[in-house]
Amino acid sequence: MVCGATFTSIEQSAYERALVVRYGKDRVVPFSRDQLFLSIYDACKHRTVAVSDAGALTNTIIAKLWRMATGGSIERDDLVAVAAATLTPFDAAAAVHYQAFHPLHR
Repeated sequence: MVCGATFTSIEQSAYERALVVRYGKDRVVPFSRDQLFLSIYDACKHRTVAVSDAGALTNTIIAKLWRMATGGSIERDDLVAVAAATLTPFDAAAAVHYQAFHPLHR
């Protein structure tokens, strides 16, 4: 008997093990793609295709973060700045919303 089902696989980096976010001198947490996605989605939820927009924006932000990571870590404010800078030309209202909930601590 043959089931005839088609299976696919999607490869994805394990960011939680490869990248950490520093919150000042004392606090370090694993990077969470899901947490970034949800914050971008929340800023973009007024858009008709918010899920796909948030997914693409999240991937763009992560690519930028990888280029600036030092020793597998990034500062929390750098993450926020990159996300805001990526959102601004795409959707100014989303950028304002994101920045309202994720202010810089510099």
